[in-house]
Amino acid sequence: LDESIESFVNATEIDPGFVDAHYNLGNTLKELNRLDESVKSYERAIAIDPEFAQAHNNLGNVQKDLNQLDDALKSYERAVSIDPEFAQAYNNLGNVFKELDVNNESISSYKKAIEIDPNFAEAYYNLGIINKKIRKFDFAVQDFKKAISLKQDFAEAYNNLGSTYNALGKSKKAIELYEKVLTLKPNYAEAYNNLGSALKDLRRSNEAAKCYEKAILIKPDYAEAYCNLGSIYND
Repeated sequence: LDESIESFVNATEIDPGFVDAHYNLGNTLKELNRLDESVKSYERAIAIDPEFAQAHNNLGNVQKDLNQLDDALKSYERAVSIDPEFAQAYNNLGNVFKELDVNNESISSYKKAIEIDPNFAEAYYNLGIINKKIRKFDFAVQDFKKAISLKQDFAEAYNNLGSTYNALGKSKKAIELYEKVLTLKPNYAEAYNNLGSALKDLRRSNEAAKCYEKAILIKPDYAEAYCNLGSIYND
């Protein structure tokens, strides 16, 4: 990647108006987590071509990583104003609204992404996360199932479908889903923690404790799993 950066920098020095060189430099710097430099490269690309929707979108991604959510929002909004069919930018816009707890706008953004691209599994998943958050569990179930139908190894969708069923009091169904998750992603600490909680609900405390312990083994700073394990010992 260092050689890529050197090549892109050389290109921009030879031709300062070479928009793709600035854009690709921004992408490479982001990949190396050199986020402030990445922002500057995207901004240079946009200064040369203000209608470069992908550069606005990618700038938004870096701004979101920097927790500059208001700036990210503006970048994504600019991207979709330039390209109204930019499904990924609508999905990203939804993610920022979600971070800002503006749930209605988040839902609208995800639905727009899905309208543009009906096979957009991540947008269905993100819509499910919001519906679960606002306790519209039946809608969340539909969203996660749709995401899984489009992306059959979508471990995060199985996990959240499981936690939605658990919230609906369907612990046995939730357990089946968590077990499925762990065949797809064996070191998924959150799935072990969730499996433990579902087992605890069914008074299978010894099995639950083993799941919490496994979650902690995978993720030693997992405070929630420690708390859940403590509640088992407390019982």
